[in-house]
Order: sequence, then C-alpha cells, then structure tokens
Amino acid sequence: MPNMKQQHTLKPLLKIGDEVTAAWWPPSTPDISEVAPSGWYRGVISSYKTLHPTNNTSSNNCYGPVRFYSVNFDDGDVGNDIPEHFVFLQDEYEIMTMKDDDDDDEDIVWKGVRTVTDRHSDDPWAKHVGWYVATIDGEDHTFSLLSDALRAYDSFVVSTKGFKTKKEHLNLPGDWDKLFRDKAKGEKHKLEIEELEERHDKEMEKLRVKAEVDQESAVRMAVVKEERKVREVQHKIKIEYKEQSKKEMEKLKRQYEQENVRRLEEEARAEKQKLKPRYQVGEEVYAAWWPDDKKKDEQPLWYPGRVKSYRDQRVGTKGVGEYGVVRLYKVVYTDDGTEQENIPEHFVFPKEDYLLSTSNGIHHEWKGVRNFVDKASEDVWASLIGYYVAIIDGKEQSFPRLSEALQAYDASIAKRKGDKTKQSDLNIPENWGWLLTPNAPAPPTVEELMEELHETRLKITEQEKMCVKSFEEKHDTEKELAVKAALAEERRRTQDMKRKLRKELTGFHENEMKRARQMFEGDKTNAIEMALSNARKEQELSLEKQRGDLEQHFNYEKDKAMQFVKLETRQQLKSEMQAEFNNLKNEIEKEIEQRLRTEYSLPPPPKRAKVSLSLIPRSAFGMSSPKPTEQKGKENMPEGDSLLTPQSEKSSAEDEAQI
Repeated sequence: MPNMKQQHTLKPLLKIGDEVTAAWWPPSTPDISEVAPSGWYRGVISSYKTLHPTNNTSSNNCYGPVRFYSVNFDDGDVGNDIPEHFVFLQDEYEIMTMKDDDDDDEDIVWKGVRTVTDRHSDDPWAKHVGWYVATIDGEDHTFSLLSDALRAYDSFVVSTKGFKTKKEHLNLPGDWDKLFRDKAKGEKHKLEIEELEERHDKEMEKLRVKAEVDQESAVRMAVVKEERKVREVQHKIKIEYKEQSKKEMEKLKRQYEQENVRRLEEEARAEKQKLKPRYQVGEEVYAAWWPDDKKKDEQPLWYPGRVKSYRDQRVGTKGVGEYGVVRLYKVVYTDDGTEQENIPEHFVFPKEDYLLSTSNGIHHEWKGVRNFVDKASEDVWASLIGYYVAIIDGKEQSFPRLSEALQAYDASIAKRKGDKTKQSDLNIPENWGWLLTPNAPAPPTVEELMEELHETRLKITEQEKMCVKSFEEKHDTEKELAVKAALAEERRRTQDMKRKLRKELTGFHENEMKRARQMFEGDKTNAIEMALSNARKEQELSLEKQRGDLEQHFNYEKDKAMQFVKLETRQQLKSEMQAEFNNLKNEIEKEIEQRLRTEYSLPPPPKRAKVSLSLIPRSAFGMSSPKPTEQKGKENMPEGDSLLTPQSEKSSAEDEAQI
C-alpha cells in the first residue's frame, strides 16, 4: 500500500472540458448507487462538485475529496452528479475495455502492470476502480491512470532490449511503430559496425591482453578503496542512527509528558463542567419573565414553572468553554400556562434553591457554604451565578446547587456532633427534626449509614474507574499512533539514507571502473575511429564511381527516350495526315457524284458499285487542255477543274456501268 502522502495524489482529478466516457442511467432511476448503468457513452465534462471528507472518516481522508461530475453526452443528453468511479477519460476507457486478439471474450492480461484496490475503504473510487502498479526494474511504481502505467513499462522494456524488442513484449505496440520500421535499417548498420569491430578486434588482440592485466590490478585497488570507504560510511551511519534514536526517544518522552498534562487538564475541565446545573425536561424551576420584546429594556419578573425543552449552543469564539456549553431553556409557567423561549441558563434556578435564597434574604451568609464566582470566565453563568463550595470534614467540596451544598454540610455536622447538634449549627434545621426533637423517631443507625456510605463509595469508585479507563484507552491509542508515526518516519529516513549510500557507492564504483578502463577504451576508440575513417573513404570512392556509372547510364537512357519520342511523334503526324487525306477524298467523291447526276441527269445506280478514281484529260470531252503551272515541291497540275471519273469494276455479282 502507498503511504498517506501518495494516496492523496493517486486519484485522477478530471477538469472541465475533458473528453470522457461516462455511465448513463434513465432519468426515472430513483437511486443510481443501487442500479447498474444502462450503458457507457462519450461526452464532455461541464462541471463538478467536490465533497470533502470529515475528520471522523479516516479511510476517506487517505484518498482525498470525492467528486461528482456533470457530463454533456454527444447525443444531447445530460448526466448530473455522476460519481467519479463511473467517469473515465476516453483514451483510458478504450484501453480498459480492450480485448485479447486470440479470444475476443477475454480481457487482456497486461504485462508488468496490475490493478490495486482498497476493499476496506469507504471511498468508492479506491474500492471499485483503484490505482495501478507497474513493476519496473524490480521496483513497484504507482500510477493513477492505466495508460501511464502501461507506457512506463513499455518504455522500460524498449530501453532495456532496444532493437531486440518484439511486439509481444509490449502492452501497447502501436506506440512503437517507428521502432519496428527503423529496425531493418538498424540491423544493416549493426552488420557494418560488427564487421568493423571484428577487424578492430584482430588488430587490438595484443593490446587487449596487456590492458586486461592493467585492468585487473586497477580493479583490485578500486575494490580495496571501496571496501574501506564502505566501512567508514557504515560506522558513520551507526553513530547517526544512535543519535537519531536518542533524539526520537527524548521526543517521545516529551510527547508523553505533554499528553499527560493535557489529560490532567481535560479531567479538570470535566470536573468544572459538572459544576453547572443541567435542568431536565419536566423539572420544577423558577425562571425570569419579560413582557414581549423587552428582555433588554426591563428587569425580569420571576415565576414558577417547568422546563419544556432546551437547546445547547457554543460559548464565545473558543467553542465549548471550560464550564461546558451554554443552554437556553423553554419554560412553561405554572401560574398562567404561558411559555417563553430562549431563556438564558443564568435566568433559571431550581425551585428549592430559589426558595432558600429568597426566604433568607439575598445576602444571607450560610454556615460552612460560600458562593464562588469566576469573574474572568467568558461564561455568563460562571461570572454571575457560579457554584457553591462547602467545607466538609475540613476539606472543600464543590456543588452545582445550593441545596446540595447545604444538605452535605448539615449532614457532616450531624454526623460529627450527633445528639449534641443544635438548631443554630444547621442551615436547614427543618430536615433534621428527628434529631432536634427528643420524641422524634430514632435516626438511622451507624451501620445503616455506613452501609449507605459504602454503597455510595462503590458507585463513585466504579464511575471513577470507568472514567480513568476511558482516558487511559484514549491516551494509549494516541500514544500508539504517535509511536507508529515516529517509527514509520524513522524507517523512511533509514531507507532514504540507505538508498543514498547505495547510490553514492554505485557512483564511486562506476567512476573507479571507468578510470581503470580509460586507457583501454581510449586505444579502442582511436582504432575504431581510424577503421571507420578508412572505411568511409573507401565507401566515398565507391559511391563516386557508382555516381559516374549512373550518370553515363542515365544519359544513354535519355538519348534512347528522345529517339523514341521523335519516332512516335513522326508516326502520329503521319497517321493524322492520312486521316485528313481520306476525309478530303471522301468529300471530293461525294461532290463529283452530285455534280454528275445533276449535269447529266443520270438515274441512281441499282446497286452500289465499287468505284476507283482516275484522272481523265479534258480533251476526251472536247475541251482544250490547260496550261501547266510551276509550283514548288509539286508536279505540274492543270489550272482548271480536273475531273475524277468513276469506273466500276466488273464482277459476276455487280452490274457494269461506264461514264
């Protein structure tokens, strides 16, 4: 289990605007704490409420405040006061609900990460959701979110295995796609380095033997120095631990003494609180009375009545005062049945005390009894009314009521003087008529009084034992908690000191080993750099040669492509010219055929004849031949219109026609 400080930081506290996946219940659900959610939907946090735990619930204090979130779902619904253990970040919820690739019905078993919950806690988040512990390098590390724990473990695996890492070694292999893409390049580079190292190992074999001998001697010296420093540090730790233990014991002693003083003060405060009289419902009293809304303007009048109810309130700014809480009474007056509320306790007296005070005068001095008033107290009752102190058997005893103090004093006088008691010796002689009157019934015997006294003492002793036992149990509990806290703090300091010492020793050992290997590593580094330089030069020459060959091949391919483009262009132009010639020939044929039919009124042929075109001189039609003209790049052509005469080819299936 994490310590108290870590527990306060384990719970993830979401912010307004975070994209989450939260549980949803129908609006008609009476109590969502007793019904499973109908589904989980995406949304955004719009607000939240924080419930701070009270000091009495120590299990809740371990995990901080409890939150209730309001979520605006993506479909337009609104969820109000959703408990925090039903609200997760979207990425976190997707990872938590991932299934195994081999079995879609089984949840994934995460590598190196486990979930921890506190079944004994009252905090629903700690009881049902919990936090996550990742085992990294043999040590447990706590995380609030599952994604953080998984990524921390994957980072440790990758940093440990490097390019040897496989996808099945990781919890979230999708985060490391670049590692697997660069793996092929790394393997090629690794082969080149291995070849260079192999060549270097052959050249440095002799130097290595000598370096190993020097290294062994240096290591032996470093080990001797390290052991000596370890002994010195251990001795220093023992001395510091003894001093620390001595200080802790003195601190615990001071705490015990302070606790003892505080316990005695609490006992004295409890005794003082017993001095204030507390009137129960139905008890007969004399209480002050004022006309309506004139409590501060006029002096009160006093009337008999009974207590109907009361309520307690704190006094001053210190909470409960040294004489206890201040009580306000509601009294029903017996003379006319009226009621008055919120009468302060210093305006209410027991009926017997009031009658004793008024029958003998306000300033009457009682025998062996005096009134004690605490003027410095903030409690109005203690500063105005006070309690009564009676001298019984030479010792002072305090009483909350006047009648109790007078009766106790009279009883002590009657016990001490017996039959010689006079009426003037007593405060209330009416209660001792049997003693003062000769023919009065016999008083109780000494055995009866002693038996009654013994029973009273037993009751008082039992009450004192119960009170002392409760105080001792409370004190023992607090002392145990203080000792546990001190031991835990000392254990933490010792562990920190050991961890610091281990770190210093590890650093010292690494420095010594580094210094011992420095000569060997320097020679090895120079040789590797020389071999890498030579290999780099050879590679540059090879690349330069390959670049020349590639340029020559590129020029050859470029010439071939140009020749092919020219040939294709020529062929395309030829095809276009042939197509234009055919179109022109068809148009001329149609025009000649139309003109011949128009000029000579020839009937249309019964069947389409195959036609071949040939030039016919104009002399055949009795026309003069045209003069030849000169044109560049062409044969001499007639200036006038030449005629293309169609001649049908003879066949057995076609009719012959001659024009």
